[in-house]
Amino acid sequence: MFYRPGGTHRAPNRQYDEVYADFIDGATDWLPVNKGNWVGVNICRASIIFHSETRSDVHRMPWAPEVQVLLECKSMGGQPDHSAWPIDQWQNLVVATGRRINIDGWIRLRILNINNVDGTGVSMKLQVSRSGDVGAGS
Repeated sequence: MFYRPGGTHRAPNRQYDEVYADFIDGATDWLPVNKGNWVGVNICRASIIFHSETRSDVHRMPWAPEVQVLLECKSMGGQPDHSAWPIDQWQNLVVATGRRINIDGWIRLRILNINNVDGTGVSMKLQVSRSGDVGAGS
C-alpha cells in the first residue's frame, strides 16, 4: 500500500513530502535541492488504517522498522531514476536526522528492502530548508 496525506500523486509542495509505504521501491517524490540546503529526514515503522485515498490514519511507532531505506540524488534534469546517486542509507533504524546537500539536483527516499510480515510499513518524510550555502562548513 502507498499513501500520501491528501491523496495526491505528487508531494504537496517542493520543500516537503511524507509517505507511507509497505513495499520495495516505495518512495517519496523527488524534491529539488541546491548546494547548501539542509534536508531533514525521518523514517519509522508505521501502520495504516485506510479510510480513503485522501484521508487515512498513519500510526507511527517508536521502534525500528525492518527496512533498508536509501536517500538518493539525481543531479541532471531528465536523468532516469535508476541513474540516481546514493547519498545515505539506513537499515533497521528509527531515523530523525538531517543532511547538508553538497550538489544541486533532486532527492528522494526509497525503500530498498522491507520485511512487513507483521503487517506494518514505513513512514518516510523529507523536508528541505532553503537556507543556501551561507555559513555552511565543508
